[in-house]
Amino acid sequence: MQEDVPEGVRGGILPCVWPSALSSDTQEEADLWFEKRLKLYLPFLTKDLISSTETQSAKCLPFSKFVSVLGNNYNYGNSDFEREDVYDTIKTYLNTGTKPRCYSASDPQLTSTAWFVNYIGVFVTFISLADLNALVPTDRINIFLEDPKNIKLFNNPAIPKNVISFYTSQLYTQNPSFSPFLIPGLLLCEVPSSAYISLNQSGSMHILELLNQFCNDSIDPEASAALVENFKTFDESSIQSLGQQSTGLTTGQITTVPPSVLVSSLETLSSVSGWNQGQSSAVIQQLAVGGFEINDASALVSLGSLIGGVPSEKLKDIPSSELIVTAQNPAFVANMIQAPKIVQLTYVSKIITVNQDPNVVLQNVPDEMATEIPRSLLDFSQASVDIEKIVAKTWDQDQAAVFFEKVASGTNDAEILSPSVLQGFTCNGVRAVKPQKIKGLIRACRPRKDRKKVVLKESQLTCMYNLIKDEEPQAFTDYPSDMLLYYSYEKVEKVKCKSYFSAAGEADFTVLSTVLKKEVSLLNNAKDCLGIEGTSISSGNVEVLGNMCCTLDGSYIENSDATILEKLKNCKDLSDEQITSVEKVLLAGTTQYGDVSTWNQQTLEDLGILPLYLTKDFWNKFDKSVKKKFLKTFMPQLRGKKTAKRKLRRLFKQINSERAKRAAGCTVGDITHSTIVDGAFPFGYDASQFDLCLDVNIVKDNLAALTEKVDDEDFQKIILVKLNQAYPAGIPDEQVQVLGSVSRAASIDDINKWSITKIDTLAALMVADDGEWEPDKSEAIITKYLSTAGNSLRTAELNSVGGSNLCSLEAGVLKGITPDSLSGAKALDISACSLDQKKELYKLARTAFSAQRNDTGLFYQLISPYLGGAPIEDIRTLSTQNLGMDISIFKSLAQDVALNLTVNEVKGLLGTSLPDLKTFENDTLIQKWISEQLQSELTALNIGLTGGKGRVDPPPVTVPGNNGTSNGTVTVNSPTTGNGASYGIHLGSTSVSLSLILWLMITALRSLL
Repeated sequence: MQEDVPEGVRGGILPCVWPSALSSDTQEEADLWFEKRLKLYLPFLTKDLISSTETQSAKCLPFSKFVSVLGNNYNYGNSDFEREDVYDTIKTYLNTGTKPRCYSASDPQLTSTAWFVNYIGVFVTFISLADLNALVPTDRINIFLEDPKNIKLFNNPAIPKNVISFYTSQLYTQNPSFSPFLIPGLLLCEVPSSAYISLNQSGSMHILELLNQFCNDSIDPEASAALVENFKTFDESSIQSLGQQSTGLTTGQITTVPPSVLVSSLETLSSVSGWNQGQSSAVIQQLAVGGFEINDASALVSLGSLIGGVPSEKLKDIPSSELIVTAQNPAFVANMIQAPKIVQLTYVSKIITVNQDPNVVLQNVPDEMATEIPRSLLDFSQASVDIEKIVAKTWDQDQAAVFFEKVASGTNDAEILSPSVLQGFTCNGVRAVKPQKIKGLIRACRPRKDRKKVVLKESQLTCMYNLIKDEEPQAFTDYPSDMLLYYSYEKVEKVKCKSYFSAAGEADFTVLSTVLKKEVSLLNNAKDCLGIEGTSISSGNVEVLGNMCCTLDGSYIENSDATILEKLKNCKDLSDEQITSVEKVLLAGTTQYGDVSTWNQQTLEDLGILPLYLTKDFWNKFDKSVKKKFLKTFMPQLRGKKTAKRKLRRLFKQINSERAKRAAGCTVGDITHSTIVDGAFPFGYDASQFDLCLDVNIVKDNLAALTEKVDDEDFQKIILVKLNQAYPAGIPDEQVQVLGSVSRAASIDDINKWSITKIDTLAALMVADDGEWEPDKSEAIITKYLSTAGNSLRTAELNSVGGSNLCSLEAGVLKGITPDSLSGAKALDISACSLDQKKELYKLARTAFSAQRNDTGLFYQLISPYLGGAPIEDIRTLSTQNLGMDISIFKSLAQDVALNLTVNEVKGLLGTSLPDLKTFENDTLIQKWISEQLQSELTALNIGLTGGKGRVDPPPVTVPGNNGTSNGTVTVNSPTTGNGASYGIHLGSTSVSLSLILWLMITALRSLL
């Protein structure tokens, strides 16, 4: 080829010689073509030419040269193809014939293990994991993994992360002892922790420095822990080098660090995020040994992320004025809200002692910690209520209900109210508010983009509906979606029914009481509206139904459009029947998730929350390695969302159903600190291997990390056995504090070995997220705590124990609670208490909140959780005060009290909530109350109640004539309402049977009683 050939001609010549260039048999000839002969012609390559049959038929050596030339500074500016087009050509070429194409151990020209460099080159940035597995079978990729050129090629941030992860994991699967020092930057981030076990402290430090340099915040905790495990001695320099990786320290290692080193390293340690409770407590204890005093604002702030390890009792010793200083520090507050609840409560309680004026409390307590302010201190006067400050703070629902009346009256724009405030809406709180403003408050609770949902209870939702039901229906999106579940469908025009169900589809259907049986009527109405026949729902209608899909049985899931699976991802829970049907649909292979044979880790990730519910029939379709990789990220996500422990236990049993072969010793692998911090742990262990592979000292030094990960009850019992072995004289408070859900697997004998002397310990044991306590165990724990001199059921204890656990105590023990303690406590749910216990707590509450009696609305909100123990005299007094009692509170009243209330008294109690008697007429208590009332008085309520005294609705009776025909009949008409009854009887030509006459006489007599 001559340089003097005109450019216009070169473009025409190139296709003619292209086949010859791609037919080169030797490397020398291929180099000659691409480096010399075609050098001036390659700029005229076209998309058609690079994807042509000739290119796809090229021999390996020239094709490799083609890849190299187009990847090495080729000018794509004037061509009609892009780099990705070149990759498509490469992928098609390599995807034909025996794989991997262009490699042969028997052909000297094709034995290079730098295969990825030779045949994919820089275009590897376009490769997907599916492509990689298709081009190089998993059983053949090991040929190329250790080649330094390939390793260097894959050290590219543009390559998909899952591809880099797969390459690295395959490398170490093939050669577990491959030196991590030979792994460059990004690939090092994916090296398994097992590669670091044999390193010394110096080597571990070097690797950690590289990880910090290349991996940023994505360092695998398991790898970090494995490296830190190799540290035997610590000084300020090593702590500083560890930096964020200090979370890899075990509590055992922390206790070996000289206290003076920890004190001098505090600036580093305080900036580390991710300490578990055991670690932060251990550091704080060592700091104290080193002479560090926590006695003022400066010291508290300097602790940074370690603040959660400070005992609550320590905060009581610090002057309140110093704590108020820290409350102005955003970084300190951010760390404090990550601390245990008892620490937060103690902190806020101490701040409040400075000045208990409600407006001063609002000023002093950090916005994010307002949930710890006692309800009794939220007594804002109408004149002084500061709406702006209230809206800026975070409240719980019981708090918001206390001040909602003042806020509702004090604002002219409900739109400015936060979800945290709006969740306090009650009929009691708006009983004196004008209808138009009430409508605005209800509208403010509607779903809004980029704003948290206003979470409301059923009694609040029915209250809202009762207040607006006489209004002409407006746009349904102007109402809280949950409230629409109680909306009278008869008021929905046919032309608007679709928009109604679309809006209601955003609702949380779990708010519905089972006694209402609303789901059935809602579904039937939706089917009628949308024209749904049978159990087959189209994609469009699935979209309209939204969260209603969560109420559908398996037949709908199996017969409807597969998009129903996407709606089921929003459900709070799935029934066994629904789970079975979801699996059936998935296993059929006709959904967007494809055929079972194509499933991989990406499939699991795309399924969202659904894998949480699926069974071993589903999980058995995945390799163990895929399941483990998925769990490494899925389990931390579930724990971060505080997923119920029962769900986590079920998932573990289903996904970990494979049992290891019986063995005399540990075969799966010794459990170390680095094993425990793996997000997937304890996946892969059965109970036998968990027991055999878990050493007592590992339990002792890693208890917090261990209990955070283990949900299976059999595994938890093993931990408790080993913990008892570690502490034969009894388990200290500090270790009991980090038991978490493992504590629920303890026996009474186990509990008797625990030290429960500190409020922090009691509070830690009572964390609701760790599961419910059996009453006898709860009683044993609280009793053991109270047996320590100086301990009693004060405000902090009541808040920690909560209502249900308090109900495990004898009524006599409850008498030890003081009114002041109950006054400062959160609202306690005492529904599980006996009547005697409820009575005792009500007496306390009546005294505790006596100072608020002059404000009937405030007093009612404060005392309402305890009204289940109130005598009838007190309830009758409340009935005269226009309270607007929630139906849920009415149903909580003692049965003998409720049944002895008159119709007028109940009307006075419920106020605008009165229609809820009809809504909940099938509730057992309400049914009994109705049956005790005169029907005439019930009818006067004008809400449609029936079933009272003085009315009988006999079935229509037909008596055949003497000839056996029905010519002659006796017709019994419905009686009139009132104290008596009148009957209209029409006699035909036949005689009336004696039994019928007797029945009529008895019925008439009953109506007169």
